Amino acid sequence: MTTELQTTPEEEAYQRLLDEIWEMLSEPAHTVIGEAQSAAYAANMVHSNCLQPEEYEEAMEKIHLAAAGLSDRECKLLAKVWRAALAAAASIDPSDERLVGHKVDGRNLHWYYRMLSGMIERTLEEKRFADRWDEIAEREPEDSSDLPF
Repeated sequence: MTTELQTTPEEEAYQRLLDEIWEMLSEPAHTVIGEAQSAAYAANMVHSNCLQPEEYEEAMEKIHLAAAGLSDRECKLLAKVWRAALAAAASIDPSDERLVGHKVDGRNLHWYYRMLSGMIERTLEEKRFADRWDEIAEREPEDSSDLPF
C-alpha cells in the first residue's frame, strides 16, 4: 500500500497549463500567479509557518496592483489557471492524511490549491467589477448642465 499521496491528473493538467501559457503572459500576470502561489504555499505547505492576515492582505494588494495591467486575453488565461487550480483541489480529498512532503499531507495540498484558485478568482472578479465602474463613469456627463433633470 502506498503511504505517499500520488500526483493527480488534475494537478498535472494545472502544471501543464502554466507551462504552456507562461511565456504568453506579461509581468503583471506573472505577479498575480506568483503572489497567489507564494501566499498559498506559505499558508498551507510550510509546517513551521502561519500566514498572518496582514501578510495575506499584502499579497492581495500586490496582486490587485498588478491586475490593473492585465489585458482581456490575460484575464481569460488567468481564469483558466483559476479553474485548473480549483480542479486540482477537487481532485484531492481534503481529509487525506497521506504525506506529500515533510509534515505536509493531502489536506495541506488540497487547501493550497483552494487558496490559490480563490485568490485568482477574487482578483478577476474585483477587476471585472472595477472595469464596469470605469465604463459607467466614462458614460456619465461631465457637466451637470447636461443632466436630463
